[in-house]
Amino acid sequence: MNKTKWIGLNSLIAAALVTVVSGCGNTNNADNANNAPAASNSANGSSNTTANAPAADDNPYKEHMDISLSWWGIGVGFQQHDGLQQKIEKDFNVTLNPVDIGWDNYKEKNQVWSAAGQLPDIITNSIVNDNPATYNQWVSQGLVHALPEDLSAYPNVEKVAKAQDVQGVYRDGKLYAIPRMTYPNTDMWAIDRAIFVRKDWMDKLGMKDPQSFAEFDALMKAFADKDPDGNGKNDTTGIVMNTLGYFKAVFMPTFPQFENGSWVKEDGKWMPFYASKQMDQVITQARQLYADGGLDPDFAVEKAGEANQKFYQGKAGALALAANSVAGSNGIQAEWEKNNPGKKFYDNVKVLHLWPSADGTVYRHTTQSFWSETMINADVDDKKLERILRIYDWLLSPQGKEMFDYGIEGTDYTKDASGTITITRPKEGSAYADLKKEYPSMDIISQLAAWRNASSLEDSPVNRLALGDQYVDYIQNELKWQLDNAKPIPTAFDIFSMSTPAKDKLSSINFDEDFTRIVLGKDDPVAMLHDAQKGYDGKGLQAAIDEVTSEMAKQGK
Repeated sequence: MNKTKWIGLNSLIAAALVTVVSGCGNTNNADNANNAPAASNSANGSSNTTANAPAADDNPYKEHMDISLSWWGIGVGFQQHDGLQQKIEKDFNVTLNPVDIGWDNYKEKNQVWSAAGQLPDIITNSIVNDNPATYNQWVSQGLVHALPEDLSAYPNVEKVAKAQDVQGVYRDGKLYAIPRMTYPNTDMWAIDRAIFVRKDWMDKLGMKDPQSFAEFDALMKAFADKDPDGNGKNDTTGIVMNTLGYFKAVFMPTFPQFENGSWVKEDGKWMPFYASKQMDQVITQARQLYADGGLDPDFAVEKAGEANQKFYQGKAGALALAANSVAGSNGIQAEWEKNNPGKKFYDNVKVLHLWPSADGTVYRHTTQSFWSETMINADVDDKKLERILRIYDWLLSPQGKEMFDYGIEGTDYTKDASGTITITRPKEGSAYADLKKEYPSMDIISQLAAWRNASSLEDSPVNRLALGDQYVDYIQNELKWQLDNAKPIPTAFDIFSMSTPAKDKLSSINFDEDFTRIVLGKDDPVAMLHDAQKGYDGKGLQAAIDEVTSEMAKQGK
């Protein structure tokens, strides 16, 4: 996920274990999930739940360990204590104690727990890039464990640690976090942004694909004003958004770096996008879209997902989300067709390809290959650190991927000597049963070490079986179009995780709040923007620009 928190799709193709052993002895259940971390005190293996521990003396997992683990919504996911969770716990001889965090408060919770010395053993966070000052503070205060310098015993973790855009996460030569990779490369982000439009409404209104922002604004205004659903009521709007991050794609032709929140070199200096002169045009266009009625009037107060319903229910003509959010039982296609009986999604909705920028280039989304990270509590001893790294190495392995793709071997699929896989789980209608229903922990466990977004984009037998030929063809065609026709946003990846004293303090700037305030405002939007920018100077903006420009100059950039 990116910062847009797209989580569920990957694990439609879910997971589990080779053998589910009864009498596991694990007492984990919903009662274990709580709002306070259950930091394990059993680093020396004092738990009673050792019934499944291998007996071999050389088994690295012979000593049982309790490991506390934070994740978004882990309480619900671990409530059933399904076969996948049992598999992990049995194979690695651990008890996973869930520690709940929410999307809206996880950073605050982690801060409170760090101050109280109550961080869980495995910490889910996103401060490496979002708040490098806090990351530096945690490192300097000894709150998080450095990974071993030699990671060769964990080759899959080592591969992540050696990724080019992870190098900025090191501090004094040590890595204090395992970045959660979204895609294996930055090109795969190409379809993580999409503007879905009602092509049946466009046909009815006689509107063509916009070739400029002005034409886009006119299209959205027509959706709002010209009764595209023909019900005689003024009850439709233009574009709605899953989150503001997706909506920014509209302005990619105007100012690409605004879309992915990166730094840009302007007049010989590197500066964050919100300090750029190019923001004048962005904010002007955004205000115009809102004032013309083409932008959902409730966009500033709706929670993530609420606005989507307007699109599904025929109340909006466009939706800003990810192209690969189409599939799944809660995906765009299913939700749209549920609300529009008798109509086929692909016949009535399409992805709107953006128009060229001023230099004639069509840009596509890209950003860092990871978002968020796993940290390990500094109080974890070496034995438990090794166990955690072994688990993470397996989660990142081909064996782990096979489990997440096909489920439990022997239960959900079989594999013959040639490696041919036959899915054996039951069907629900024409498709195989969703593994997430059988294993509610799938979304959590499969994404602990990596978001696995790439899995759902593959043209693979399991995707064709689980997600359908139409979805796979749609994704492949869209990805090909983007790679053939659009260029990735020019992005200084080095700066994302670069740490300088003044740059670290910029995390206190919340430009999205100012952007929303200005779009909703009545005064001149450019003047309001400039006032906001002047305010950022008091937070060290100019010093940060100088420091980053100096650091980039050392790299010849």
